[in-house]
Amino acid sequence: MKAIIIGAGEVGYHTARVLTAERDHDVVLIDQSAAVCQRAQEQLDLIALPGSGTSPTLLKRAGIDNAGLLIAVTNSDEINILACAIAAQFRVRTKVARVSSPEYFEGEGGLHPEDLKIDLLINPEQLCAQEFYRLLNTPETREIVEFEDGKVRLVAFRVKSPNPFQGKSMIQLGTEGLVSNLRFTGIKRKDGTTVVPKGNDVIYEGDEVFAIGSQEAIAVLLERSGVSLDEKLHRVVIAGAGRIGIYLAQTLEQDGVSVKLIEVNREKAEMASRNLKRTTVLHGDYLKPGFLEEAGVQEVDGFVSVTGDDENDIMACVTAKQSGAARVLALVQQPRYLPILAAIPTLDSAVSRHLTAVGSILGLVRRGHIVSVASLREIDAEVIDIVAEANSKIIRKDLISLGRRFPRDALIGAIVRREKVLVPTGKSVIQVGDRVIIFSMPHAIPEIEDLFTAR
Repeated sequence: MKAIIIGAGEVGYHTARVLTAERDHDVVLIDQSAAVCQRAQEQLDLIALPGSGTSPTLLKRAGIDNAGLLIAVTNSDEINILACAIAAQFRVRTKVARVSSPEYFEGEGGLHPEDLKIDLLINPEQLCAQEFYRLLNTPETREIVEFEDGKVRLVAFRVKSPNPFQGKSMIQLGTEGLVSNLRFTGIKRKDGTTVVPKGNDVIYEGDEVFAIGSQEAIAVLLERSGVSLDEKLHRVVIAGAGRIGIYLAQTLEQDGVSVKLIEVNREKAEMASRNLKRTTVLHGDYLKPGFLEEAGVQEVDGFVSVTGDDENDIMACVTAKQSGAARVLALVQQPRYLPILAAIPTLDSAVSRHLTAVGSILGLVRRGHIVSVASLREIDAEVIDIVAEANSKIIRKDLISLGRRFPRDALIGAIVRREKVLVPTGKSVIQVGDRVIIFSMPHAIPEIEDLFTAR
């Protein structure tokens, strides 16, 4: 399928990288910067065209007459909306627009995405705020993804001694009854290598483990690992009064959490004060020595830095942790920082702006009945929620009989059948309509799609 991506920023570039890695996508990337286009064309198997994504002439050069997908993810809401409107005139089947300002689609005079023939609206700021909220409410987890309205969860956390799972192989964990209703789907070793665990793979101290299971099973797993789930959020400090900071503060306000929001820009601080109901807005430099202590960060359950400056956000979190904040979370804009974050022990977790958006996009454009996709931050892996279609290769066979036809670098974590969460075994048989949650390395995704898509 021909795919046109407008905007070669982090969201556009990463989406292009994923799609070009799959054999059935012909990708054209459009960006205003000729230098950015040249770099993308050198690094990825695609065609990159410099110019405006709203130029019908350039879009025709890109092959919009034959395109099945257009993704507009520039930093301009107006360009993204207009590009999708133009794509509708060319009868492009699937159109995605990144829209950060909610004003276009809210209120009595607001537009509706279907009026503009937009199939998916992406608001990265709202997605990031939602992820920060989940991380704040699940102590010690480095990553958390929900499927099926929260019935199924993936969590990632670091194994600390003592831990009942430490030193145990997957086989031992099963035979000793230490885990039920969940599966360990990935292990990131201390040297940075990733393992999709098989029977003899062992969990060691310092490993970061990824587990998928029912909400109840994940709660038991965390509790056995020494992670308390009974603690409630009382006080949170947020640095940065941009859209993410405002969205997060509004969500926490609804839970009755005491929130302080710090902003270095006076105009933005005043605007935040007008828009927030119960949040205390402080104008000041969050990196100034002693300022965070004056704001009471030593007494908070969570500190979140979302200013948009990666170095400052990471440094603010390190300072807040040293001052006594129970849990610190940072926003990360640049992907190059992600591999080194695990080596910073004072940083509890981070949220990647571009990965949250990419996951939503991939859930729409994947082949077959893929409901959602989550690109994981800590490792180069994805979790997909896919429906088993009639006449597909995966149905009516027990999983052990699939053998080598199921990718080695992928693992089925859960099966959802008529609202019930099932933990798969070798004897499990996938039925038509089952929702299947799969942990996979990116290169294995096309094989999974082939197994689940109707022939």
